[in-house]
Order: sequence, then C-alpha cells, then structure tokens
Amino acid sequence: MYSPGPSLLVIVPGDWDVVPEGLTELKRYLSDEYAATLLVRTTVAPLRSPLMLQTGVWDPRDWRMARRDIEQVLLPQAFFSLEWMDEVG
Repeated sequence: MYSPGPSLLVIVPGDWDVVPEGLTELKRYLSDEYAATLLVRTTVAPLRSPLMLQTGVWDPRDWRMARRDIEQVLLPQAFFSLEWMDEVG
C-alpha cells in the first residue's frame, strides 16, 4: 500500500518577500532531517504570517520537532514582510 512521504505546504502572503538562502536552508532541513519535500504557494488572502500545513505521512514525534524548528527559526529566515515599516511612519 502506498503512503505519501512527509511534505510541507507553506502558504505565503503575497506581500511578503523570500530570502533565497533561508528558503534553501528550509528545503535542506526538511530533506536531510525528515526526507520531506517543500511546496511554497502565495496567496492574495490577508494573512499575518506564512501558514504551514503538513501533508503526507509524518510521524507525530517528528512533526512536533520539525514544527518547532520551522516556526521558530526557519520560516522567519525564509520569508519576511516590511509591513512593520508602515506602522513606524
């Protein structure tokens, strides 16, 4: 029986920018640590930050560890918004 491998879908607000090196590091981390793939999509829907959705089959323990690392370190290194500048001015 086929079961799809672990994958991560990241939905990024359309007004956010990508840091190529951060995105490369996120892909490397997923591949090396969990044999997972990354799919990135943008949306025009208003989001405060990127939304990540696990797809495929993840071991629950692996997902908890990966989620912590991705949310706290890797996503902020891969995507950013300059929206805060609007609040300063």
